[in-house]
Amino acid sequence: MKSYQNFSDLFLDVAKRYNSAPVINWKEKDGYANLTGLKLKELVYHTAKAMEKLKLQPGDKAAILSETRFEWVVADFACISNQIITVPIYTTMTSSQIKFILEHSESRLCFVSSKLMAEKVSAVFNELPKLQKIISFNKLDNEPEYIISFEELIYGELIHEHEPYNEIKADEYFTSCINKHKPDDILTIIYTSGTTGNPKGVCLSHKNIISNAIQCLNSFHADETDKFLSFLPLAHTYERTAGYYVPLVAGSQIFYAQSIETLQTQMAEVKPTILLTVPLLFTRIQTRILKNIESLKGMKKFFAKRALAIGMKYRENKKNLFWKGADKKVFKEIRERTGGKIRFMISGGSALKKETAEFFDSIGITILQGYGMTEASPVISVNREAKNIFGTVGLPLEGVKVKLAPDGEILVKGDNVMLGYYHNQTDTNEMIVNGWLHTGDIGEFDKNGYLIITDRKKSLIKTAGGKYISLTHIEDTLTGSEYIDQVIAFASDERHFVSALIVPEFEKLKELAAKLNIKSNEIRELTQSDIILNFYESEIDVLQRPLAKYERVRKFALLDRPFTIESGELTPTLKLKRKVIEDRYKDLIDSFYKK
Repeated sequence: MKSYQNFSDLFLDVAKRYNSAPVINWKEKDGYANLTGLKLKELVYHTAKAMEKLKLQPGDKAAILSETRFEWVVADFACISNQIITVPIYTTMTSSQIKFILEHSESRLCFVSSKLMAEKVSAVFNELPKLQKIISFNKLDNEPEYIISFEELIYGELIHEHEPYNEIKADEYFTSCINKHKPDDILTIIYTSGTTGNPKGVCLSHKNIISNAIQCLNSFHADETDKFLSFLPLAHTYERTAGYYVPLVAGSQIFYAQSIETLQTQMAEVKPTILLTVPLLFTRIQTRILKNIESLKGMKKFFAKRALAIGMKYRENKKNLFWKGADKKVFKEIRERTGGKIRFMISGGSALKKETAEFFDSIGITILQGYGMTEASPVISVNREAKNIFGTVGLPLEGVKVKLAPDGEILVKGDNVMLGYYHNQTDTNEMIVNGWLHTGDIGEFDKNGYLIITDRKKSLIKTAGGKYISLTHIEDTLTGSEYIDQVIAFASDERHFVSALIVPEFEKLKELAAKLNIKSNEIRELTQSDIILNFYESEIDVLQRPLAKYERVRKFALLDRPFTIESGELTPTLKLKRKVIEDRYKDLIDSFYKK
């Protein structure tokens, strides 16, 4: 596999290899539009040359606040060519969160996708003296002078002496860019999701991310015959490295999904071979499959359920005639809804339940679970196609060293480990000690050397009774119920037992109410119904039997709405923001402990 000096080297190689073949594809009306390697190079060249007129200096920052779209990629590579450090921002963030990142990163430019994103930045623009321009991918009308469109940047008055595109000059330009970068130059600053406190700016270099992309491709195979379907935001470092840079290095085509809601339709259209996703999607798909089977009538339902049982029994021996029969009658049809061409899906971002991975394996869909964090560019380990062990996050990537500290914390060393946190040497020194990245995750190795994540250090709590408990383990135990969608547990040295806030699976809650002859269909009323609460108490008691008495939830409340990204209770990677939730529901949680 070709080695690259830096991202300008990578970009020029990508443009030449793809040439007139599509690199990026996206939905437009009834079909798909695309950018070829040649067109991508032309747009990046125009944008890079236009940005020179803004008089930014090497090392200046440019934020990108946008959904995944081809302009994101163009802006990214144009900034790289000009030695401008990109700062991706999630579109779900509020103006105050955006202000913190723009201010802390000292961003001079901010690319935005739409009027809504422009308004979020405009609301705090006057409080950001270093921010020079907002550049909108969509053309906007009647905007202040500091907002210009992408089209105006490239072709408008900003560059009076703009020359017609010349491919020879473009090649000379990008070749000259290769000599400007050093491997350890900062490529991007990615702000962590921040489950507690303000996010920290992770500084990743050219070497960090290029090495990680190549390490990924040495661990799972992808080439020019593959199609990646992308639906996670490019602000997500997992999607950016493994779903953007990896396919470019591999020569694969990238297709952009419009949203998670359109994903199923677009899977059938695109027929992807590789899909990067998070456990939530698998849970949704599994629920939909089981619900569809339950809606079948008579013998169809009987045979479908029997096929699932056969699939699970013989999933490790798919040459078995029983599995082949179930595959022909049932599983093949299910896989067709994903396009029928999937080689494997990669799960990351949070823990995937072993039972969920086994379910998909039983119907012939392979999920490779991986593990990483932004500070590691981000991939640390992943399961392999040849040996996929469910319940683990696989082997460390080639060139990535992983060991366990005496307390079980996972430590990582390699070219993928970040340079440090931006303007935060104290946290950098705590995070990287003698070259080893302290992940904050607790783990162990199985007999095959595969890594198993067992907990987060911060989720280990000492209760008032002096016992150490794992809140994560308790939460995972309760979400084993089909009636429970989300759980967050609480305990501390001041609280002498475990309590929890529970978000029901609302469709199941309504079905339960009908079975129990409860006339109301209002979610709020159902979550406060004594009959419903008694049912959930019994359900929790059964689930908690394997737990020690001091680990068991003794008091809980049912919530009438889910934790969401929009409400600020979930990170963009769908992790619970414990501090935000605890502050928001403080009175309710405190009531559990009042005598």
